[in-house]
Amino acid sequence: MIKMNKYAITKENHLKRIEKLKEFMRHNEMDSFIFFSPLSIYYLTGYHFIATERPIALVLPMSEDPWFYVPRLEQEHLIEKIPWVGREIYFEYPDIKHPANLFVERLAKHRLIGKKIGMESASFSSYWGYEGPKLTDLLDDKAQVELHPFLIRNMRKIKDEEELNLIRISAKYGDLAHKLLQEYTAEGKNEVEVSLQASIDASDKMFEDLEGFVPRGVISAFAGYRGQIGAWSAIPHSVIQKTVFKKGDVLVTGASANISGYNSELERTMFIGNPSEKQKRFFSVMKKAQDAALETFAPNIPCSAVDKAARKVLKDEGFFHLVQHHTGHAIGLEGHEAPFLDIGINEIIKPGMVFTCEPGIYEYKFGGFRHSDTVIITEDGYEHITPYPRDLEDLII
Repeated sequence: MIKMNKYAITKENHLKRIEKLKEFMRHNEMDSFIFFSPLSIYYLTGYHFIATERPIALVLPMSEDPWFYVPRLEQEHLIEKIPWVGREIYFEYPDIKHPANLFVERLAKHRLIGKKIGMESASFSSYWGYEGPKLTDLLDDKAQVELHPFLIRNMRKIKDEEELNLIRISAKYGDLAHKLLQEYTAEGKNEVEVSLQASIDASDKMFEDLEGFVPRGVISAFAGYRGQIGAWSAIPHSVIQKTVFKKGDVLVTGASANISGYNSELERTMFIGNPSEKQKRFFSVMKKAQDAALETFAPNIPCSAVDKAARKVLKDEGFFHLVQHHTGHAIGLEGHEAPFLDIGINEIIKPGMVFTCEPGIYEYKFGGFRHSDTVIITEDGYEHITPYPRDLEDLII
């Protein structure tokens, strides 16, 4: 048998999620619900797979146990990893008979045709060249179909204790990767060699510490610069360029660790050598805006309140014209999740939500200045899980 990962969501938790979905189905008088997104399928069952052009679905009937619809090459994978969920196997895509047509036949076999079916999208995920008839078209005269595309996304907004524990572990090893990144960075080195070494060493330490941990890849803890070095630090979503570090550079970092799909976010603004007075001023205003945003976090306030707090500082200090993005976003199974800390989002913040806090200022051809921290919303405030040093004197190389 394949070694199981004890640093993962338990089967019992997955069953609770499925039962919660069945409550939704009962309320909406549905006989089944079909999921196509790899992320939704993973959230509900823990089934992590390589998504290709081959259709995959999870069917959740009211009157029987859930079952997967998968290609032949996933059969043993499922037997080993998710034996408690049933399987309906087709051979290959597109084959003589298209898997979409075969899927409708399997629904009929399970007596789900002629009833009300919920689906998160109109058909299988369009990935790596998949083409085929829409299931909504194939089911048009056979079943009543209702689409609920945001059902799982909304469930994922509030994390349970198992999820929060994985995110805390992510933050711990993201912190380690960042310490190594800062330690290894020096004039004359380039971002690729430094980032790779820091990530490898942090991952090695994580594998040593977490007995039984099953990684998603060779590198699980990682830290780097993603090209945000010197003048390019003013490009918030720059990309790796193998830049060589030089004195006077402002650096914007990023660090995290993938723990069974769950992530945190740690970013810092650092400097090669003593910063100029202008760099100090920009850093000070950025940190003041982040302080204001962090102090605002609390349950039962709108997401917009956090963004407004950061914006107020940036406007009062005369820097708002250098802002390019909102104050943050939720995080978990994806690097960016809803809800967002934006002036246009009045959704109420609730305990169990996890956010990044990352107001930034950017002057083209001069530099970018951004810290990002991850916080967990609690019953009476928030838990700051990325306590890496934030003050200027601690971030000078």
